[in-house]
Amino acid sequence: MQQLNLELQSLPGVSSGKIQIEKQSEENLFDALITNKRLNKTVKKLYQDGHHARAVEEAYKFLDNIVKKLSGVNESGSKLMQTVFSVGNPVLMLNAGSSTSEQDEQKGYMQIFSGCMTGIRNPRAHECEWEDSENHALQLLAFANYLVERVENSKKVDSK
Repeated sequence: MQQLNLELQSLPGVSSGKIQIEKQSEENLFDALITNKRLNKTVKKLYQDGHHARAVEEAYKFLDNIVKKLSGVNESGSKLMQTVFSVGNPVLMLNAGSSTSEQDEQKGYMQIFSGCMTGIRNPRAHECEWEDSENHALQLLAFANYLVERVENSKKVDSK
């Protein structure tokens, strides 16, 4: 039986069929994790072509731009996130902010959003040799997808 399997694998197209199935599974996993259609469209080809760090950079620039657009605040990066998600004077609210736990969540996500700009986006934008493994990039892209979802479900505070 093992000999038959070896012979079958040596036939043209048989082993590439396995590769094709694996490639299809990877694409399905990518689409299952990166559910935001606009984010998926922005980063998928970069990721599939092996430009993992660039895909991550573009995902977090996408996040930055969505926050900027929904908030109307003309800043960028960490400063934008600290302004928009501040607990004392938020522009976008992730929750009602009526309990200590909700205020803690707002503050924590402000720090997460800000940290993502400083710790994830900036190194890839400013270092030409920055590399991400395929797996590491997919984790960061899935996290960006989650954060985009949180922003899109936030509520803009009425300015008085």
